[in-house]
Amino acid sequence: MKIATLGFGLLAGVAGASVLAAAGSTVTRVELPFVDIEPRDIGSCRAPTSYAGTSDVLTCGCPPVANDPNVSNSAWGTDVYTADSYICTTARHAGVIGDNGGQVTLQMLPGRASYEGMRRNGVQTRSFGRYGASYRYVSTANARGEITPSVPVDDTGDRMFNAVVDLPDFDLSMIYSASKKKGGVSGVLGSISRSSGNRTVRDVAGIGEAMLETSAAGKGQGAEDIGECKGASKWHDKPGKLLSCTCPASPSESSPIWGTAVYTGDSYICKAALHAGAIDRSGGRVAIQMMPDQQSYSASVHNGITSLPYGLTRRLGSYRFVK
Repeated sequence: MKIATLGFGLLAGVAGASVLAAAGSTVTRVELPFVDIEPRDIGSCRAPTSYAGTSDVLTCGCPPVANDPNVSNSAWGTDVYTADSYICTTARHAGVIGDNGGQVTLQMLPGRASYEGMRRNGVQTRSFGRYGASYRYVSTANARGEITPSVPVDDTGDRMFNAVVDLPDFDLSMIYSASKKKGGVSGVLGSISRSSGNRTVRDVAGIGEAMLETSAAGKGQGAEDIGECKGASKWHDKPGKLLSCTCPASPSESSPIWGTAVYTGDSYICKAALHAGAIDRSGGRVAIQMMPDQQSYSASVHNGITSLPYGLTRRLGSYRFVK
């Protein structure tokens, strides 16, 4: 049993929070980080102490508060909780479930030097000092694609599925052509930024050979330009490789695609990009990251596009959209 300690400052780097209205009350909900890891189902939620020392992603079910025999169990921390904190208590504290319970997903983390408790959503957590393992709540692309890294709203007010993964420090500021990398600066196809759009090689003519070689060797944060988007199975043996391509306006939607958030390597990239929310029907440039063959691919309908299920692929690889 812990003895609560007081006076610790707020933890640095914890997730932000949003305020939602629910059933006439104000609910503060943590903005969940997205992880592209299949969660392990551990059944009924409990304190995840047996997973201390791992980075496992776990999912479990919480009963309604009225039927929860462990509802009085203690919890320590805010946004990041000690590994011996009862999951359903912290899930209500974080706002990922309400009094009716539900399924939650969390990721194990290393221990911290201190944890600060606070009252949130009608739940009081406690403060504590150093503890050897922690956890936080996360979102994943689950088997049905129902949990997504972000759910923006389009011009009509509809909620849109968005499965584009935000890679730390990645952008399309440097796109290179592997076939032209020996041609000096001419190998740089362009500088693309979120703010200024497409630019030609003449705009970056002064960047020099060193930047070209760094990017072409895969040491930078750029992506190889493969021209018009088609399929990506050619790169099945290069997991982690970043590719960039261009989708036309109103891309064809006739070819089948397989998967949700992660797609088979032979899925037409532009149709998958519509499904994933990486582009709309005006087209544009997309970036993908190659991944290994998956054990299975799930079907779903998102953004007006239907994807199909598939089992294990071999020598096709898979990919996801990144930004």
